[in-house]
Amino acid sequence: MKSLILFLISSQAFAFTLNTNINANFDSDTVRVYVTSNSTCTNAGVSNTELLDIALDAANKFWNRVPTSYIRIKEGGVLTTTDTKYTSGILCVTDSDTACDSATSIPKATDIVIACNSDTTKNFTSSSYYALTVPNNFSNKKIKGSMIIINDSTNTTFDQLSRSEMVNVLGHELGHAIGIGHSKDDAALMFSSRFSQRDRLGQDDIDAVTYLYPNKLHGCSGIFGTVALVDKDDNPPPSPMIFIFLLVFSMLAVIWGLNFTKNFTQILRRYRQKVLP
Repeated sequence: MKSLILFLISSQAFAFTLNTNINANFDSDTVRVYVTSNSTCTNAGVSNTELLDIALDAANKFWNRVPTSYIRIKEGGVLTTTDTKYTSGILCVTDSDTACDSATSIPKATDIVIACNSDTTKNFTSSSYYALTVPNNFSNKKIKGSMIIINDSTNTTFDQLSRSEMVNVLGHELGHAIGIGHSKDDAALMFSSRFSQRDRLGQDDIDAVTYLYPNKLHGCSGIFGTVALVDKDDNPPPSPMIFIFLLVFSMLAVIWGLNFTKNFTQILRRYRQKVLP
């Protein structure tokens, strides 16, 4: 049994990374997604309302259906703005607000904001970039807003994607928006390439969103599921070692139960042999 426990602990590994160096997540269980009103998205081949529909389809196809995670991405609508920095500014995020030039940087987002952006000097330096995403608004190590920009420059290849591929691309970007980085698992939506071909989340994607947004289960249920042992609003997610402990504990309980049943059956059989004629 000792060797089994050691195997379970040593074999547990995750391929996902996080999108911030502080393991930040949104502090609300519902995050709204918006698209800016001044995003014409001419080169990207979609309208801004179509882009919002694609993002919502991506949220429902991927992140909103994970039963072990409490995060849900909902429609926010069209964000009315005339600020041209959304469509041509630089996507900048640093630990210090003063490091980003407010005259050229895209404004801080609230919830998730999508814009079609045409800058090729800093943002879309290659036609291979469909989109870029960063959490660019923080408070007390919590994400307050993330910005997704779609390549709307003359070098874009976003317009060559099918609608289903666009949904997958937006699904990947929404993962970044809620705090998930790239995965080393090539079966994951958050793998750094070929994500436009994914039809579902990989197990590593599920592990990542569950790590950042674990469901809080009460009572004794959920031993084999993912359980948050700390409050999701005030504390960081639990270590994966907790889940391993719960798994090992439950396996030991099952083995003990089987042994107890076997021993009880043997005692009962001996009793019957002695007492019954």
